[in-house]
Amino acid sequence: MQFIDFKKEHFTRPASSNKFLLDIPRDEIGFAEIDIKQAVDDGQYEEIDYEIFDDLDKVIIKMRNPADIRVNF
Repeated sequence: MQFIDFKKEHFTRPASSNKFLLDIPRDEIGFAEIDIKQAVDDGQYEEIDYEIFDDLDKVIIKMRNPADIRVNF
């Protein structure tokens, strides 16, 4: 399994939404199943609430609050 780490600064908040978004191009993660964990102290990761929207050329992760995350694929 591969992963990519993202910092909370990577998220954007559209003016028309109360949630934060992170766009990930498909060429970076492919079409595998995606699992997202939040980074906590000492390199540990835990479950987090999120929504995923699949598109042909990107994946959009939507969260209530931005966080440092690890995307496993």
